[in-house]
Amino acid sequence: MRNWNLFEEMEQLHREIDNVFRGVGFRPLTGYRSLGDGRLDASRYPQINMREDQDNLFVEALIPGVDPKQMDINLVGNTLTLGGERGNEVAEHGSTHRVWHRRERKPGRFLRTIELPSGICADKIKAEAKHGLLRVTLPKSPEAKPKRIAVAVND
Repeated sequence: MRNWNLFEEMEQLHREIDNVFRGVGFRPLTGYRSLGDGRLDASRYPQINMREDQDNLFVEALIPGVDPKQMDINLVGNTLTLGGERGNEVAEHGSTHRVWHRRERKPGRFLRTIELPSGICADKIKAEAKHGLLRVTLPKSPEAKPKRIAVAVND
């Protein structure tokens, strides 16, 4: 008799659902999706890494094909929003006829909202882009920084 494993069952269900939608024109549930109106699925693009040290949060976003000067970066409370548009290669290169063998990087507008784990000093945020990588440095507010608490010893 085989032992029942919840995680194996969940993975099998996930594969079956992907297979059902694959046949009717949808991409797998874990892949990138177009929203149908020229925008990319906001939950997946751009891909990000977020880390922190004692003083800052760091968000790195992959933005190949996006003009960094056209990016719209906003902070409201503890929510960082990255917006922009990845250009259409046909328009950029002036060719109206093109044969694509594979096209996984779709053009279109995007908007990605990221909930930050701590308070930020909004007036000290820095953003820079280089080689398709956007780096946003978000200094933590004094209230969000860890504080060392001395322990009194009573003898």
